[in-house]
Amino acid sequence: MAQQHAQFPIVESFTEDIPTNPHWQLLGSATLNGSLELTPNAQAKAGTAFLDQPFSSTLGVTIDFDYSCEGGGGSGFGDGFSVYLIDGAHTTAPGGRGGALGYSTTKSGSTIVADGVTAGYVGIGFDNFGNFSAPAAGPDGPGPQPNTVGVRGSGNLKQGFHWLVGEQVEGGFRGGWEKGAHIQVSVIAGRLTVRVADRANPNGTLVIGDFDLVDAPGQVPVPDTFKLGFAAGTGGAIAAHRIRDLVVALPVNMPLEMSGPLTAESGDRIAYDIGVQNLGPNDAPDAVVEAEFPPELTDVELSARGENGAFCGTGSVRDGLRLPIDLPVGGKAMIGLTGAIAGDFQGRLTTSSRITSPTRANTAEQYSDSVDTEVEPPRVGIEYEQLPGFGQTYPEDAKGWVIPYDLTLVANEDRVLRWEVFFEIPPGVGRINPIQQYWFTVTEDGGEGSVILTSPDSGHTIEPGDPLTFRVQVLYKSQFDAGDGVLRNVRATEVTRP
Repeated sequence: MAQQHAQFPIVESFTEDIPTNPHWQLLGSATLNGSLELTPNAQAKAGTAFLDQPFSSTLGVTIDFDYSCEGGGGSGFGDGFSVYLIDGAHTTAPGGRGGALGYSTTKSGSTIVADGVTAGYVGIGFDNFGNFSAPAAGPDGPGPQPNTVGVRGSGNLKQGFHWLVGEQVEGGFRGGWEKGAHIQVSVIAGRLTVRVADRANPNGTLVIGDFDLVDAPGQVPVPDTFKLGFAAGTGGAIAAHRIRDLVVALPVNMPLEMSGPLTAESGDRIAYDIGVQNLGPNDAPDAVVEAEFPPELTDVELSARGENGAFCGTGSVRDGLRLPIDLPVGGKAMIGLTGAIAGDFQGRLTTSSRITSPTRANTAEQYSDSVDTEVEPPRVGIEYEQLPGFGQTYPEDAKGWVIPYDLTLVANEDRVLRWEVFFEIPPGVGRINPIQQYWFTVTEDGGEGSVILTSPDSGHTIEPGDPLTFRVQVLYKSQFDAGDGVLRNVRATEVTRP
């Protein structure tokens, strides 16, 4: 009877005492102790974790996981660890020890002293010591190359395992969990991509991009299914090699770009644009765009639209943005965020966003982005005080509920000759009280939601240290329509036009 295939996504935290999936085999020194520890920080250890359950290769596969490599001593820091895929129609014992990193063969001189895996398709070594590329680990290698992502190809026991490609990574693969080190390996239509990331570089660095496994020397055809293995080894050089938070999923390329203002003034209302798309190869029906904005950005509003078959669900900005999107291949979505900067805030305002999926692996070169806005005090500061409201019964066309507001303008640095005040009220429910006469100009009366008050051509300048306070009345249709009477998006600007 054929073995039942594992269904995507395959999720294994490795943080419990027993794996979630019972098909995991922990061999050699591999153990679970808060993570998958392939080797302890000790000499001459070899450990393998092998998922003896096939999963489909047809639509591509992406393997995401966090890792730590700590310790060292003796003859240095080593050896390293590997991620490998074998033909899912087979099972395997661990591959060679030491520099073979549990995937390829181990030789002593010209003699193979330890076999490689059975029916291996590809092995990716994260090699600190450098021997995965040495002749002892298989043919065609360039010789020892420390701190390298190296790829060895198809092999079976004593045959194959040709060196295919390698790229050195500055600093290698060292550090504890606090570094947030992350690896993503993708095999899509026989092409391999490897990306490394950490907290300082969340979008990651492309180390091996779109490498053609199909036509590489010694490669067998891409099998219908894969099985997955992790392995690590130490010799005289030692390290504790650990893995956790594994997700194996269908790949989807969903890039994100975000734009917004580089500079602003305290109290300004600013806008961000976030664009996402799906470049394939799979649909993402459960994509989610999230954004984090600081508490100094208030009264945040969201707009979103989908294109080319994309559909934006109901989003929330209560505790940061969360917006679900059905994003088919070729689909796009445009998201807008607007918010008001607190009137007393100065400094750097950072807003960040990202796109993820609980069932898909995002392989985009950039799936997150952020905008830094330098906020300076405005030329004109403004505060307002809401006074008690009262009913107005005449004239007939101006009946309603009146709320007075005292507005105070402050020149923050230099004398301000002319200025404008802007605020918003709900459209259609109020306007500046028409029976009152003002020395300033009512440029927009609020009937459509916006109020603009403009200073006269002369007089009523604002001197630094000498605030200007004046009163304005807003007539609402009723006390109910007035609600709490709070004005929105209140700001003042200096007018420099003629």
